[in-house]
Amino acid sequence: MVLGTGCLTHVGCGGNSPADPTPDEQTDYRAGLRSTLQTLSDQAGDALFRLHFNSMLRVVEAGDHRSSADDQGLRALGAAFTDASTPHSPRLRESHLDRSRPLIVSWVSPTDGQVSFAWLTLPARWDPDLEHPLYIQLHGLWDVAQDRIPYLAYPFSNPGGSHAFEDGYLVSPWGRGSLWYRGIAETDIWEGMAAIKTLVRVNEGRQYLCGHSMGGYGAWHIAHRSANAWAALGIHAGALSYNMGEVDGTSDGLLDVNQIAYALLQNAGNPNLAFVTFPGGHDYRQSDVEGPGAAVSGAPRDARRRRGRRRVDSLPSPAGPRRRALRRRAHGADEARVHP
Repeated sequence: MVLGTGCLTHVGCGGNSPADPTPDEQTDYRAGLRSTLQTLSDQAGDALFRLHFNSMLRVVEAGDHRSSADDQGLRALGAAFTDASTPHSPRLRESHLDRSRPLIVSWVSPTDGQVSFAWLTLPARWDPDLEHPLYIQLHGLWDVAQDRIPYLAYPFSNPGGSHAFEDGYLVSPWGRGSLWYRGIAETDIWEGMAAIKTLVRVNEGRQYLCGHSMGGYGAWHIAHRSANAWAALGIHAGALSYNMGEVDGTSDGLLDVNQIAYALLQNAGNPNLAFVTFPGGHDYRQSDVEGPGAAVSGAPRDARRRRGRRRVDSLPSPAGPRRRALRRRAHGADEARVHP
């Protein structure tokens, strides 16, 4: 089945840390990173970019537990922000404007006082005076997202460049790690959206929610409770169960329950549906999320322009171990099978 952008390639955040760094070495690179980020903030001529660097400083301060994963992530961040001559350097405003790097937006949760954050990728040809669609993508069960620093470091060690969701703001929340987007993790999504909307102009009639695997569960769970907030929903190989095991091999073990979920949505009377499969397994295919709104729209691009907003009409409850997900998409790669 088709997967979403919530599933990212599982590569490391940077080089390996020395086996036994001394306290002085740890102090040096941590202090160096903080100094670099503060200097970039002071030099930023744009308020949004200044907030980006300050948000990074806040997340580093709140999230550094001096674990080996934190050490690796902080070293990777230090390396990424040291040299402006490297391709797609995150020091440069242009690297954010061409969507190679996201901005970081952090906030202090009014619910529990914890610092949380999200990646914010700007629209292509961004005009801050215009309203743009908002895409929320929820990550899957992923070791990088287990804690703040590795998730903060990842996009600065791994440049982007995808055309996915390029007509709008793409928000990838930390979501408090791997809490299945329930409780404080669900709250985190709404708090992140609120924080983003204080900074940029969003077309609230074009808000989209999508996610892969655990993120697909989160998308279904959240949209079930807030269907009127979303223009469309993309659930990519979602797992609507806490006891999901490892998925391996050449076929996706979630296919049967995705088909059940698709039938549930059909029975709920929603006419704006499409279900896409392809030969393979629980895999991520970049081609399936390229183009404006491709991963969540219920209509081709020309039809979207004519019809405008498309609502999630209704969703059954996500409760129950056998319900998984839906992939909403009107057109796919040549090898995909589209079930109308």
